[in-house]
Amino acid sequence: MQYQAVVRKFGPAEEVVELEQAALPSLRRDQVRVRLLARAINPSDIITISGAYSGRTILPFIPGFEAFGVVEQCGEEVHGLSPGTRVLPVRSAGGWQEFKDTDPGWCLRVPDELTDVEAATSYVNPMTAWLMLHAKIGLRPGMRIAINAAASSIGAILIGLANAAGVEPVAIVRGEGSLERLRGRVEAVIIDREKSESDLVAGLAGRHGLDAVLDCVGGVRAAVLADALRPGGRFVHYGLLSGQSIPNSFWASHPDISFSYFHLREWVHSEAMDDVQHAYSKVAAQIVSKIIATEVREVFPLENVRQALQSALPFRTGGKVLLA
Repeated sequence: MQYQAVVRKFGPAEEVVELEQAALPSLRRDQVRVRLLARAINPSDIITISGAYSGRTILPFIPGFEAFGVVEQCGEEVHGLSPGTRVLPVRSAGGWQEFKDTDPGWCLRVPDELTDVEAATSYVNPMTAWLMLHAKIGLRPGMRIAINAAASSIGAILIGLANAAGVEPVAIVRGEGSLERLRGRVEAVIIDREKSESDLVAGLAGRHGLDAVLDCVGGVRAAVLADALRPGGRFVHYGLLSGQSIPNSFWASHPDISFSYFHLREWVHSEAMDDVQHAYSKVAAQIVSKIIATEVREVFPLENVRQALQSALPFRTGGKVLLA
């Protein structure tokens, strides 16, 4: 038997996620069974539970896109993996349970230098940040970039990676609480209060000519950010914290910028797993060297998933909540 967090109807995560016990099925000959040791609670999990992706999510399902564990058992046809190997099983949800049966080709090898907690937070945010900076905008010394939600977990990773490449971003935050943490790491801090975009407009007024913008907020503020880009500048949109889509007028009013979306799930599904492993190995090396660091606020046992969700939501600065 094993514990599983199960979603049988879409809705608010803290209301619809149920803890259940289930028997372990027979392991398929071509799969591995991973004993999961630590799992992160991410916005992508909560969005999926809400039903935002109901067209590609079949009920019931087990959430959790980011979970670390060790190979417990290998099917008879599995080669190249052995029990005890540290892995991240990716390309599908299912992390919020004790064991996950999966395709061995979808298991990223985790270096021994990472702790279990570091491993459990080494995929979603670090890979997204690294790929956006290096594959999407071609980060190089001297670039001028802006990052919103800069006080978030992924914001801190983006700033760390940018600093390592000799770039100090313009950081856009919601409040003054993170000013001290950002001091000395960014070109400027703009406080973008929720009621009006006037602070953002004023903050960016003297900073036009940006090479790139990394946006995880969306809504009408996207146009304000795009206004600060140089002609041909890159606008990468990877989240919707405002809950509002970028308005249709955005594209007509900014014909001279390069716009793209980034979703890690789509990238992983479009790439060969050797390339995904290669990218992950680079990211893991950045974690080992402390260029990438993820603050963890609380750790709950899987059996207390409801309590963990109440602690994690709504997402705020101050670190990740993990299920162990």
